[in-house]
Amino acid sequence: MHIHVIKVNYKVIFGIGILIILILLGFMLKPCFAKKETDGISLPIIMYHSVLKDTVRSGKYVITPNQLEADFKYIKEKGYNTITMNDLIKYVEDENASLPEKPIIITFDDGYYNNFTYVLPLLEKYEMRVVISIVGEYTDNYSKTDEANANYSYLRWKDIKQMMETGLVEFQNHTYNLHSNKNGKRGTKKKVSQTQEQYEKYLSEDILKLQKEFEENTNFVPNTFTYPFGAISKESIDIIKNMGFKASLSCEEGINYINKDKERLFLLKRNNRPSRISSEKFFSKLLK
Repeated sequence: MHIHVIKVNYKVIFGIGILIILILLGFMLKPCFAKKETDGISLPIIMYHSVLKDTVRSGKYVITPNQLEADFKYIKEKGYNTITMNDLIKYVEDENASLPEKPIIITFDDGYYNNFTYVLPLLEKYEMRVVISIVGEYTDNYSKTDEANANYSYLRWKDIKQMMETGLVEFQNHTYNLHSNKNGKRGTKKKVSQTQEQYEKYLSEDILKLQKEFEENTNFVPNTFTYPFGAISKESIDIIKNMGFKASLSCEEGINYINKDKERLFLLKRNNRPSRISSEKFFSKLLK
């Protein structure tokens, strides 16, 4: 009697086994990953800065009033409805709260005086709302000098109060004096030389100074922190939360998907709007 010895190639069997496991995992995990990305309301956030008539100064962070008006028209034509950070936070925190169809948030960073000159009239014309994040020191300086020039100055506290009274503008915290890239600083990023304790004190003192000034000058306390330059240290995330902020805005581009998960309110993505691009081209991948 002959006994046939079957040689088993264990490497082949092992390889096939691994392949089967990967295929099964792919089917199991794919829905989970897809859910994380899209389970919620689609929320584009647009980031603007300065608005000037002088086209020579137009660029990555400066657009003209005509460009801005074209954007507003396009947003309205597409059926989008502007909301504020307060609206968004209420929606997430209150199980009975809702958002309008096709919500969008429009933000302006730094608090340029030209936001008062050119943006506010357009908000009134198109019945839209925006979120402006100011740098406290800039506002303090121009409140003292009382200068008001669309080409270079920043919003004064009296401008901020007037804009808030319209109900069309919400203000948020963009630091008191950390909007800088000088002397080893880059916004709120932690310096290599700083200990965790030093960094927490450095960040908290600056941001809370502006919180206090907001309360003193407007009787309003911001609930959203806007990172300067989008420069983020992982250590800052919990510090911001511990200061009482309910949301934060980054400069990472993309679409947000919002549900009742409060964690999704932090490091919200925004899309910078540069000049010299048509509204249709800029919004083509953002608005459906």
